[in-house]
Amino acid sequence: MNEPKKNSYQESQTIEWKWSWQDDYLKWICGYANTEGGTIYIGVNDDGYVVGLKDSKALLESVPNKIRDKLGILVSIHVYSDRIGTNLRYKNAIPKNIEEKLVNQYACGLLSSKALSKNDKRIKTIVNLEKDNPIYVSDDGLMTYIEIKVPEYPFAISCDGKYYKRSGSTLHELNGLELQNFLLTKAGLSWDSVPLPNARIEELDHTAIETFKKKAISNGRASENDRDIPDEVLLNDLKLIDKNTNSLTRAAMMMFYPDPEQYAIGAYIKIAYFAPAGAYGQNKIDDIIYSDDVHGPLMTQVDKAMDLIYTKYLKALISYDGLQRIETFMWPREAFREVLLNAVNHKAYETGIPIQIRIYDDKIVIWNDGKWPEMIDVSKIYDRHPSLPHNPLLANVFYRSGEIESWGSGFDKIKSECDKAEAPYPVLNVNEKGGVEVECRASEFYLDLLKNGRFGVRESEQNKSHGQINNNQNPKAEASVQRMLEICSKELTDKEKKKMLPIVEYLEEHDEITGQQAVELTGKVLSTVLRYISRLEELDVIEKVGATKLAIYKRKK
Repeated sequence: MNEPKKNSYQESQTIEWKWSWQDDYLKWICGYANTEGGTIYIGVNDDGYVVGLKDSKALLESVPNKIRDKLGILVSIHVYSDRIGTNLRYKNAIPKNIEEKLVNQYACGLLSSKALSKNDKRIKTIVNLEKDNPIYVSDDGLMTYIEIKVPEYPFAISCDGKYYKRSGSTLHELNGLELQNFLLTKAGLSWDSVPLPNARIEELDHTAIETFKKKAISNGRASENDRDIPDEVLLNDLKLIDKNTNSLTRAAMMMFYPDPEQYAIGAYIKIAYFAPAGAYGQNKIDDIIYSDDVHGPLMTQVDKAMDLIYTKYLKALISYDGLQRIETFMWPREAFREVLLNAVNHKAYETGIPIQIRIYDDKIVIWNDGKWPEMIDVSKIYDRHPSLPHNPLLANVFYRSGEIESWGSGFDKIKSECDKAEAPYPVLNVNEKGGVEVECRASEFYLDLLKNGRFGVRESEQNKSHGQINNNQNPKAEASVQRMLEICSKELTDKEKKKMLPIVEYLEEHDEITGQQAVELTGKVLSTVLRYISRLEELDVIEKVGATKLAIYKRKK
């Protein structure tokens, strides 16, 4: 008999403790074989106390046969022995609350029905334990238990025609789409790699293929010589033609077929704009103002969706840095493009549910029915991690086009773009059963612009240093300043903007300026300053009032 095994383990994804053997545990062994492998201890209770086996030798012979006959696999089985009271789970550091459990005092031989009086409240529980869960101790005080080590198998294992996996510390029977994907994975395939015998190259959208070529060449992933490559050669190079059947794969049809929804219902993008709270007299935000669906090959869907979102759904708010006109969107465009590309590549197309994009005044929420990779911690998404796309062939096409990288660096790009725009990082909400939501919130600067306008933001920033906020702004003055800045930004050359900037900035804060004030602001002689002023008069943003020597130049309303 082998020496006792003294390791301390916690019941988890890969470890189970069972008081006695039951044939139902074949399902658990099946689950281990289909997941990461694991170990089952028979003759040990849930808290790790050895409770012994009546006939370990018989089990050592029968259990391997049952596993072989039912599951068709081989496992490693060993029998060990230990003294009563031994705990494999906690070893010598057993928590007090574990020691004090009635079932554990019984397992350690400290309580028995014979030692308790009939009036003891514990006697009923102990009698039931002795009946249903006996402990077995040999004459020399030893208790035996069995360790069953199950390796992970590279192919799918079934038990009575059903497939099981471990999920945390529970057993999960696979059904439907989950079973389909599991069997594909075990066969070394993915959903998008399945061949479609009736699909033909001639049916593909040539415009989508040309779009791929242009992107690949533009992004340095292909050369000019590849522009005229035949479609069949290109698809073979992209691994979109199954070698065994010479048929196009699902990925080929998703990327380049005019209507991929014929092969995967829900292979499109839904976009909707939702009203602010109370917009219709009710305190709710689920009123859709307008919406669109983006269809067509995935190769062009992302571009179409991005153009639609950043023209129809999101409006750039205008501000100025001197005479430089600045457009600020709710969230940086390139960062959101990366979020959308992630959704397209990781979505579970087999579920038939489209990508959904909800747009509000202050945030964008994008959801896809994909499953988050178990080995990537959501809270550490900005740390280095591998690329694990749900649809590897789709991801390869997007990579070859230069749209994405293949190093799991997408969130690094998102972070970089958010830093440049001073926008919040996206918030991820992951449902373990499926579904990933990414919430992209507007920056504080954008929200200030949205609430107060450019001048409200400027006044607020100026008055913060004085400990006050100016709520008495002149709407007419704001309009005239906006008019002046827009005309100057559009009509003046960069060289003129640089020279006239001090004058224009002064007129932002004041209704009028004199020639002498302009001299002091620019450091130029009067004749030069008058040429600047003349140019502004020509643009009709200021007007002269009074005689030449005493002239005042007022900002036009």
